Amino acid sequence: MFASPFPTPRTGFASARQAARRAWLTVIAVALACGSAAVRIVPGFFSIDMPPRLSDGAPNIWALVEALPWTGGLPLAGLAMAAALGAAAWLIAHFSARPPRGGKLLPATLLVSLTLPALLPQMTAGDFLIAVVLSGMLAVRQRQTGIAALVIAGWVLAFCGFAALGAAPIMVATLLIARPFLASPANDNGLPLNPGEAYPA
Repeated sequence: MFASPFPTPRTGFASARQAARRAWLTVIAVALACGSAAVRIVPGFFSIDMPPRLSDGAPNIWALVEALPWTGGLPLAGLAMAAALGAAAWLIAHFSARPPRGGKLLPATLLVSLTLPALLPQMTAGDFLIAVVLSGMLAVRQRQTGIAALVIAGWVLAFCGFAALGAAPIMVATLLIARPFLASPANDNGLPLNPGEAYPA
């Protein structure tokens, strides 16, 4: 048989690109939904009388910082904003290079919904509601009930007024969900260099 002189459409490649684009748009949509809370923070940076607080009852690392006796009154909101912007830039770069597909899409969106409210200043417990919903979906679809339990426990503690206590399970859940995305590229043998991932049989 002779090969056709006309190029054949690469349907597999096109569908892969479409899947990557859909995954990218999904992650961006979650990031925008979580990052939209920053709109209420920006005016505080231009106000002398009412500067933005580190935490407004959110179960994040800044609630722990505010609970420390020697950090009271320190202007750390700018540091928190810089940390959030740096994390957002890393997430954009990482998921641009490696769009999450299939079973990794839901954990990726959960990572975004946990990271941004965890680092932005003046967040509330309500800003973690998207993460609570996504963690519940993760428990139902992928049976990762441990991560969901940590996220929900941290959110409930913050909602009840114990934001500093709720920060601990939220931080643990964030580290657990981020671990697969911090894997190094495979070596020459195709084996994963991430100790958290099993070697292929």
